[in-house]
Amino acid sequence: MGSRRVRLLMAAGAVASMLVAPGANAQVSAADRETARSMMQEGRDLRDKGDLKGALQRFKTADDIMHVPTTSLEVARAEVALGLLIEALDTIAAIRKNPAQPDDPAPFKDARVKADELDAQVEGKVPSLAITVSGAAEGETPAISVDGVSLPAAAAAVPRKVNPGHHVVTARAPSGQAKEEVDVAEGEKKDVPLILAPEAAGGENPPAEQGAEVPRNVVHTPGVLTYGGIVVGGIGLVAGAVTGIMTLSKASTVKSTCKGPNNTCTDQTGIDALNSGNSLATVSTIGFAVAGAGAVVAIVSLIVGHKAPEGASAPANVPPADPDAAPAGGDAAPPPATESHLHVTPWVSVGSAGLFGTF
Repeated sequence: MGSRRVRLLMAAGAVASMLVAPGANAQVSAADRETARSMMQEGRDLRDKGDLKGALQRFKTADDIMHVPTTSLEVARAEVALGLLIEALDTIAAIRKNPAQPDDPAPFKDARVKADELDAQVEGKVPSLAITVSGAAEGETPAISVDGVSLPAAAAAVPRKVNPGHHVVTARAPSGQAKEEVDVAEGEKKDVPLILAPEAAGGENPPAEQGAEVPRNVVHTPGVLTYGGIVVGGIGLVAGAVTGIMTLSKASTVKSTCKGPNNTCTDQTGIDALNSGNSLATVSTIGFAVAGAGAVVAIVSLIVGHKAPEGASAPANVPPADPDAAPAGGDAAPPPATESHLHVTPWVSVGSAGLFGTF
């Protein structure tokens, strides 16, 4: 507790010295100085709690107001802690741009010394990327970028200073393009060779027509499967209906011959009618189930479609030919092919049923 109090007093003293320094930002108002003082204190508190990004934001706000070595030093320290080494070196360079004054307070002089020490420590930790590009045609100068930032032509041939971490390097020229993703640690120097490769014809994405080739040869007109489903469904429907009617007839016989409190059948005629009725009821149920399955097959076959016959194409956006128009040679056009139709006629007789038809 005592050490924290001493640290707070020292920080307050440094900020106070900054704010009252002769000639230092004399145009800054008292309100601005108080705002800068509070931002510096909040930044230190956030840094102690591990919130480095929040601390950096507070330090930058204070430095934007005051532009003095003490605020800039805290910005540089926070940037180093976040791995923003390039930015930290730039902040230290900004401190050096403002030369020391004879009447600078002691905190300013101390901040300049510590900034120089920090610069020496960080300089050796900055990684670099040695980028080389091959595969370009004669006379071409590939455009190189790192993390989306284009490199000046003069800087493309020298190692590129970057922050530690993940980076995306690209090169592009009329003859092709290349891309590499690399990870570098503090102080690492990594080679990044890029080999230009021609782009795919029509760009990176394939033409939409390539994926639509198969659907153009699929038609949704009735086919063999459709007709098969109709036939099977029709047979099932007729069989179910006929056996259902016959079941009702057997039920009438059972009702008239089976008497008693539990409708017990004692007469052989009633027993035979009951057994036959149960069998017919089962057949009727199966018939209707088959009818439903056949209908489903027919409908699905129309939705899914089938491959067009060899030599034929799907009638997609093709206007119908004029039936009265004659070919160029003057001969009459051959009659169009007759479409296939299904004609089904059910038949029923005593104890049996079925269908007959033509395609």
